[in-house]
Amino acid sequence: MIDISNQKILEEYLRQRKLISDADGFKLEYCKGGVSGTVVYVERPGKPLIIKQALAKLKVKETWLCDPNRMNIEYESNKIYHELMPENAPEVYFYDEENYIFGREAVPAGCTMWKADLLDGLLDFKIAQKAIETMAVVHKECAGDPAVAAKFADKKIFYDLRISPYIIFTVGKHPQLQAYADRVSTELMEREITLVHGDYSPKNIMVVGRGIKVLDYEVAHYGHPAFDLAFFSNHFILKAVKNPHFAQAYLNMLAYMIGLYFDRVDYMDRTELESCYIRTLALLMIARVDGKSPVEYLTAEPEKQELVRRMTFGLVAEKIENFADALRLISKSVGG
Repeated sequence: MIDISNQKILEEYLRQRKLISDADGFKLEYCKGGVSGTVVYVERPGKPLIIKQALAKLKVKETWLCDPNRMNIEYESNKIYHELMPENAPEVYFYDEENYIFGREAVPAGCTMWKADLLDGLLDFKIAQKAIETMAVVHKECAGDPAVAAKFADKKIFYDLRISPYIIFTVGKHPQLQAYADRVSTELMEREITLVHGDYSPKNIMVVGRGIKVLDYEVAHYGHPAFDLAFFSNHFILKAVKNPHFAQAYLNMLAYMIGLYFDRVDYMDRTELESCYIRTLALLMIARVDGKSPVEYLTAEPEKQELVRRMTFGLVAEKIENFADALRLISKSVGG
């Protein structure tokens, strides 16, 4: 297997695939910040490219291993998102199974990460609408689809990148959550309802004008949509903890999006989905403090980390399983 973190090797690889040429000129820029692989922006005449290669060992403090063939999952799931919501997902070009390399359309220059906008207090409800509608459409259209179910049946990567580091590892620090976590893990691993993105967060949504491009599909699987809802919602709650002056604005945006999402749910029982969503959310909140991937903007603020823990234990202790009650507890906790 080649290693595209070596620029000379990558250049030769791209030449062989006729994706670049010395005559036309090109420029490679290695992207920073990712933990699961090497990502390179390829500027060339015509459409720029993104080239990604998965790592077997992730770049985090704790030991974290995962099958690099998740790039094939990313390719296949990104393709479905582009087919269903072409304006909101990049076009895919190829997947090299031998080297675990995936190529897709690059997002336009000058776009911003939605996460950065949110942390800066820039809350655009049009972006929020497009983000939640994209999730909702994919969940609805892929529910009960046997071809999609077969293609994404393997949940090993989801287990390695989400269940193990977020839930099981965290419960090791908080054994009193064991029974609660066992129920959630079983639901997420055993239910097969629709195509789940697995990494649907503001970090992976790029803002292009007042449009979006959803990225990073390598954890996709056919499972329980509650995970996407909880993983996504968690980021707005954590930002409310980080920026208490904007807390109610973040929570208002979250409430708006959850309302839009549930208006579209006709593929499963809404109460069942909502209860699993809140249970999963409770665990993911504390996981971003005490799991293998703590959210970076709270690591230096122990009081805010403790607030997140208290909210998780509050949701668990009060046996809250609906969004309205969860939102009241969280809103009261963060103030603002």
